[in-house]
Amino acid sequence: MNKTLLLSSLAFCGAASAHVGIDPPVAETGAPWNGVVRIGHGCDAAATTAVELKLPAGVTAVRAQAKAGWQVALTPQQVTWTVAPGTTPDAKDKGDFPLELRVASAPAATWLTAVQRCGATAVEWSQVPAPGASTEGMKTPAVLLQVMAAPEAAAWRMRPVVENAWARATLPGQPTGGAYMRITAKEPTQLVGASSPVAGKAEVHEMKLEGDVMRMRAAGAIELPVGKPFELKPGGHHVMLQELKQPLAAGSTVPVTLVFRNARGVESRTELRVPVTAQPPGGAPAGGHGEHKH
Repeated sequence: MNKTLLLSSLAFCGAASAHVGIDPPVAETGAPWNGVVRIGHGCDAAATTAVELKLPAGVTAVRAQAKAGWQVALTPQQVTWTVAPGTTPDAKDKGDFPLELRVASAPAATWLTAVQRCGATAVEWSQVPAPGASTEGMKTPAVLLQVMAAPEAAAWRMRPVVENAWARATLPGQPTGGAYMRITAKEPTQLVGASSPVAGKAEVHEMKLEGDVMRMRAAGAIELPVGKPFELKPGGHHVMLQELKQPLAAGSTVPVTLVFRNARGVESRTELRVPVTAQPPGGAPAGGHGEHKH
């Protein structure tokens, strides 16, 4: 039986949806976690002046590093970064704050709460979804640290890299759309599925010229070459979004989940926030599905 990583990696291929996050979003139980707390931007027009990260039981702060122009205060269960006196931050400022944690908790979705202060204004990042649900639609989600056992953490670290994702804008009433990207596998891996909440059905399809007719069909499991980019692109392999529940509007983003399986049979999911554009990056024609036949 295939073992599935119940909690997926989250890749933002567009603008970040939250002000405060962490990278990497995965920790191995019983091992140190080294990463950064990431500040996307200020509170609307106000600059960030302090960030408080509160840690739950089973997660302990070991070491924190201050950035230039910032001060840091550390206790085992809370880390606070504060703008240093004499520093004038800007609302567009963003940055990474290095942090080391010790994770003793069992594998699970572990939620860290944060308070982002912008002068007299404070935003509490504390919303936690129901088990099995995502933070999609939440205005102030808590920070998710996915704690995994060693084998699952190792599989997560070897997950394929997804880059240059985009989805083609659709017209009102158009039933299908497409998503495209570049995938590079680090080890023998198959792309075995896709899904999206904006579509009744999502599949990886391929297009082939049969005689003088371009036909499209489900591709099944795709073997990804190790270390060589595999392109999902118009006119070739792509993620077909069928039975669209709403038009894909240019300038918006679309949640898309890819499912991978490695040679040991372990499945993992990569969640993407895919920007919707009228044409692909670089300005080449986007192509279409309307005249293609299955």
